[in-house]
Amino acid sequence: MKGKTGREEGKIRRTIAWCQSHWQVLLFWLACAFAGWYLGAKGYGIRLYFSLAGIDPQEWTPHLRLTAQKDPKVGSTVSLDGLTDWQGKPVKLPFPDKTTALWFVCSGCGLEETLQVAQAFQNRHADKVKTAIVYVGKPNAEFFRLWRNFSNMLLVRDAQLVVFERLNALYMPRLYLISPDGTLRYLSPLTSRLWRAERWQRELEKVGARLRW
Repeated sequence: MKGKTGREEGKIRRTIAWCQSHWQVLLFWLACAFAGWYLGAKGYGIRLYFSLAGIDPQEWTPHLRLTAQKDPKVGSTVSLDGLTDWQGKPVKLPFPDKTTALWFVCSGCGLEETLQVAQAFQNRHADKVKTAIVYVGKPNAEFFRLWRNFSNMLLVRDAQLVVFERLNALYMPRLYLISPDGTLRYLSPLTSRLWRAERWQRELEKVGARLRW
């Protein structure tokens, strides 16, 4: 027992000695930890994301506080009221006859690659799925030239960002599958913003196998 106690005391002494000789490292680590907490609490990380995505953080400050905790729950009823066409006329969604694949996209989130994945998913499940693309941001002429290749999908706007906030679509691209009665059946995880086309394809293969809800 004394030997065990001695070994423990030896470990404590070595730990104390290491801390004394490496106090600069500890101080730096604590400073980094505090900075990470402070920046996260202040929402600067989200501001950086908006900047990289080409979205003006000063314009949409109320939406910088969105977190994964605000994600709608699978199985709950969600409202898509607030979506419009490009002339501002309200669009009635979800679709009444098929599952709605609702994609939130922006110019800085791999737009063309995402649209290709969305179109492939719709084509593969055309008997069960219709797709609506919500473009967040201010599209330019290049976007509309690109869109001509994907005109078989519905393009809508969320000018007031009400559905964006309701569904917590902060990190894009993000996919929601919604049944005709408004029940949320699937939403992609926040980490999907880092996925390339191959990873999306694997995910959608699994999702497609569960489309008989």
